[in-house]
Amino acid sequence: MNKTVRQALIDEIHYPIPVGKVDNICVKRGLNAEDDFTKEMSETKEYKGALSDCLFSLLQAVNFSESDKSVGNLTDKQRELILSWVNSLRKEIGEPLVDDGKPRVRILH
Repeated sequence: MNKTVRQALIDEIHYPIPVGKVDNICVKRGLNAEDDFTKEMSETKEYKGALSDCLFSLLQAVNFSESDKSVGNLTDKQRELILSWVNSLRKEIGEPLVDDGKPRVRILH
Protein backbone atom coordinates (compact mmCIF):
# COMPACT_ATOMS: atom_id res chain seq x y z
CA MET A 1 0.00 0.00 0.00
CA ASN A 2 1.37 3.39 -0.99
CA LYS A 3 0.95 6.43 1.20
CA THR A 4 0.40 9.88 -0.27
CA VAL A 5 2.29 13.01 0.71
CA ARG A 6 -0.99 14.31 2.17
CA GLN A 7 -1.40 11.26 4.41
CA ALA A 8 2.23 11.35 5.49
CA LEU A 9 1.88 14.96 6.64
CA ILE A 10 -1.34 14.21 8.52
CA ASP A 11 0.23 11.14 10.14
CA GLU A 12 3.33 13.00 11.32
CA ILE A 13 1.41 15.77 13.04
CA HIS A 14 -0.58 13.66 15.55
CA TYR A 15 -3.22 16.40 15.94
CA PRO A 16 -6.32 16.94 13.82
CA ILE A 17 -5.64 19.24 10.88
CA PRO A 18 -8.06 19.90 8.03
CA VAL A 19 -7.19 18.07 4.82
CA GLY A 20 -7.82 21.29 2.92
CA LYS A 21 -5.16 23.04 5.02
CA VAL A 22 -2.66 20.28 4.20
CA ASP A 23 -3.54 20.53 0.50
CA ASN A 24 -3.09 24.33 0.54
CA ILE A 25 0.31 23.97 2.19
CA CYS A 26 1.34 21.36 -0.38
CA VAL A 27 0.43 23.73 -3.21
CA LYS A 28 2.36 26.60 -1.60
CA ARG A 29 5.41 24.34 -1.17
CA GLY A 30 5.25 22.98 -4.72
CA LEU A 31 4.18 19.48 -3.71
CA ASN A 32 1.45 17.31 -5.19
CA ALA A 33 -0.50 15.97 -2.21
CA GLU A 34 -1.43 12.87 -4.24
CA ASP A 35 2.17 11.88 -5.01
CA ASP A 36 3.55 8.77 -3.36
CA PHE A 37 5.41 9.40 -0.13
CA THR A 38 8.90 7.95 -0.31
CA LYS A 39 12.10 8.14 1.68
CA GLU A 40 13.49 10.48 -0.96
CA MET A 41 10.42 12.71 -0.69
CA SER A 42 10.75 12.85 3.10
CA GLU A 43 14.23 14.33 2.74
CA THR A 44 13.30 17.16 0.37
CA LYS A 45 13.24 20.82 1.34
CA GLU A 46 9.66 21.05 0.06
CA TYR A 47 8.38 18.23 2.27
CA LYS A 48 10.21 19.44 5.38
CA GLY A 49 8.89 22.95 4.72
CA ALA A 50 5.35 21.63 4.35
CA LEU A 51 5.68 19.66 7.59
CA SER A 52 6.95 22.80 9.32
CA ASP A 53 4.00 24.81 7.97
CA CYS A 54 1.48 22.17 9.06
CA LEU A 55 2.96 22.06 12.55
CA PHE A 56 3.03 25.85 12.79
CA SER A 57 -0.64 25.97 11.83
CA LEU A 58 -1.39 24.09 15.07
CA LEU A 59 0.06 26.99 17.03
CA GLN A 60 -2.14 29.43 15.12
CA ALA A 61 -5.35 27.43 15.59
CA VAL A 62 -8.19 28.93 17.61
CA ASN A 63 -8.49 27.43 21.07
CA PHE A 64 -11.67 27.56 23.11
CA SER A 65 -13.21 25.98 26.19
CA GLU A 66 -16.86 25.59 27.14
CA SER A 67 -18.53 23.63 29.93
CA ASP A 68 -15.31 21.98 31.07
CA LYS A 69 -14.56 20.74 27.55
CA SER A 70 -11.59 21.96 25.56
CA VAL A 71 -11.21 22.02 21.81
CA GLY A 72 -7.83 22.59 20.24
CA ASN A 73 -6.10 23.50 23.49
CA LEU A 74 -2.40 22.75 23.63
CA THR A 75 -0.48 23.01 26.85
CA ASP A 76 2.39 25.47 27.03
CA LYS A 77 4.80 22.52 27.02
CA GLN A 78 3.18 21.07 23.88
CA ARG A 79 3.37 24.48 22.18
CA GLU A 80 7.07 24.76 23.08
CA LEU A 81 7.80 21.28 21.71
CA ILE A 82 5.92 21.97 18.47
CA LEU A 83 7.66 25.33 18.03
CA SER A 84 11.02 23.65 18.64
CA TRP A 85 10.21 21.05 15.95
CA VAL A 86 9.05 23.77 13.54
CA ASN A 87 12.26 25.74 14.01
CA SER A 88 14.43 22.63 13.77
CA LEU A 89 12.91 21.86 10.37
CA ARG A 90 13.21 25.49 9.22
CA LYS A 91 16.85 25.67 10.30
CA GLU A 92 17.56 22.42 8.45
CA ILE A 93 16.16 23.82 5.18
CA GLY A 94 17.65 27.29 5.60
CA GLU A 95 14.46 29.23 6.32
CA PRO A 96 13.94 31.92 8.96
CA LEU A 97 12.91 30.72 12.39
CA VAL A 98 9.51 31.66 13.81
CA ASP A 99 8.47 32.67 17.31
CA ASP A 100 5.43 31.62 19.29
CA GLY A 101 3.49 34.78 18.46
CA LYS A 102 3.11 35.78 22.08
CA PRO A 103 3.36 39.52 22.78
CA ARG A 104 6.77 40.65 23.99
CA VAL A 105 7.87 43.65 25.95
CA ARG A 106 11.25 45.15 25.13
CA ILE A 107 12.85 47.60 27.47
CA LEU A 108 15.30 49.87 25.73
CA HIS A 109 17.94 51.71 27.70
